[in-house]
Amino acid sequence: MPRSTPDSPEPAPAVASLRPVSALESVRARILVALRLGTLRPGDRIRSAHVVAAGLDASEITTRRALESLVADGTLVRRRGAGGGTFVAGEPTIPADAAVEALFAAGSTARELVDSRVLMESALASFAAQAADDAAIASIRDAVDLGEAATDWAEFHAADRAFHHAVARASGVDRLDTYFAALESLYAYFIPYPIEHLHASNDAHRRILEAIVAGDRALAADEARAHVAALYDEMFFAL
Repeated sequence: MPRSTPDSPEPAPAVASLRPVSALESVRARILVALRLGTLRPGDRIRSAHVVAAGLDASEITTRRALESLVADGTLVRRRGAGGGTFVAGEPTIPADAAVEALFAAGSTARELVDSRVLMESALASFAAQAADDAAIASIRDAVDLGEAATDWAEFHAADRAFHHAVARASGVDRLDTYFAALESLYAYFIPYPIEHLHASNDAHRRILEAIVAGDRALAADEARAHVAALYDEMFFAL
């Protein structure tokens, strides 16, 4: 399940629905939704369970079981030898799955979380443009560079979290529990995306960083608001 730190409270349930959804079902559902929407495509390589677990904020054991179940369904295939690994099948089976339907049904919940982040992140970026010291700016820059170096969605997820945490801490706001709760709750709806899409998101991170470095509070707020508001058009409920 998602990790918890003093600054990162336990997120809301991974899929909001009328029945409980297990962690394994949540991992399966988010991969199946990505396939249904085309953000994962036939032939795409699936990284190791360890990397995928980090990308989807799940345990490695749960993720391994979810991937094995998708192989059994014919959604994913395993190849041996040089260049082997786990891949999306050439003609993947996308089974009917109640957890997938629950994820789509959770669109209104995800939109509400985006609403909250739009307000909070624009304010935090503005405050960071006034309050950030050299150490805070270095932390934000490191996260942006990590995102630029990411080669797939699973790697990028860690960089994205590091960026938003660094900006929040740079704001000088003492109590960030509400913001971190909204951030982590929305991460529960994260699905795999093509890396080129995520690198474009990281370009927005860099613009926010540049505004903070310049001490331009209005620009930092505008860039942060535009970056988060893009989720209305980019998340699973809009694709």
